[in-house]
Amino acid sequence: MKASLSETARVRLFITIGGVLIALFMIGDLELLPVELEAAYLTNRLFVQLPLVVALLAFTFHPRFPEFRQPAFLLTVMALTYANYYLIYLCWARAGFSFPYEGTLLYAFFGFFVLGMAFRYAVALMLLSSVGFSALMVAHPVYGNFTLISAGFVLASLFIGVIGRHRLDYLLGQLQAANEELVRLSTTDALTGLSNRRALMSESETLFAVLQRSEQPVAVFMLDLDFFKQFNDRYGHQQGDRAIRIQADLLRSVFRRQTDVLGRYGGEEFLVVAPGMSEPECRARAEEILRGWQAQALANEGSPGSPTLSCSIGICQGPASDFSSLNHAIHCADEALYQAKHGGRATYVFAASADHVRAPLAVARDAGVAS
Repeated sequence: MKASLSETARVRLFITIGGVLIALFMIGDLELLPVELEAAYLTNRLFVQLPLVVALLAFTFHPRFPEFRQPAFLLTVMALTYANYYLIYLCWARAGFSFPYEGTLLYAFFGFFVLGMAFRYAVALMLLSSVGFSALMVAHPVYGNFTLISAGFVLASLFIGVIGRHRLDYLLGQLQAANEELVRLSTTDALTGLSNRRALMSESETLFAVLQRSEQPVAVFMLDLDFFKQFNDRYGHQQGDRAIRIQADLLRSVFRRQTDVLGRYGGEEFLVVAPGMSEPECRARAEEILRGWQAQALANEGSPGSPTLSCSIGICQGPASDFSSLNHAIHCADEALYQAKHGGRATYVFAASADHVRAPLAVARDAGVAS
């Protein structure tokens, strides 16, 4: 996953803070070190460890840093850790001085929790750091009688850090999943699985703005089930819900492009905004929907019109730049739907463009669909 600019900026800040902390620790370390070790210590800190930090900071400005950030974190922290191991060895070999090992843990925990190393990289760091420290303790009893317990403490601390990283990743994953589910619930119509009105309008407005800027054509479909109240009253709400789901499934099967925006506008009314669709394509989609309802043949004996449940469709199509707004285009399609309702239902009415909203609208019917 690519990091955003804000995330990269935070990483740079954390790396800078890490470099400052290394520099500040130098003040305290120099007070503890024997004089004969100061030159080796300064060489290690100033010409090895701090340059590693600066190199990582510089890499954050590379365009491919987001792609390779995790390996870069692992390599940098690993190099700092082994530079610290070498310093521990030098202090013991040259002056018998037991240099503190806490830096090993600080580097690891900085990588785990501040830089946010992924779990698999955290495991790799734990294993490589543990192997290095164990080998150093076996070869050189730096901490005398406490060498074994020191090694055990470092290994256990690294293990606990990795477990903490795993637990944190798990909790963050659960939080992300919960947030995604909340977004889904807030944007999805529970009955149909399509976008609810709020999400539908938001997506449609975004699409419409793009089409206006690029002067591409847009088609807006308003669809409404005929005599649905009579159907609902006669057959019950469960059958009414089933009819609404059938409409949603029909729309999904007809408008299959990823760029098509469709959703439940309210009640038994649906809205579709389709980019780049010509007039013949619009007619073909409408006729396909009407044939779909004819094939369903859901009885609607309580209606004053057709004995089966049907659908009316209003269509507005033309260059998106011809419309002042998405609401203007929806109003155009809604007037066409009104004409379809009063023209016999089970049909579609086509308004060719914004200029024809109030002109007489051509009524087209599927010959096999009852009015």
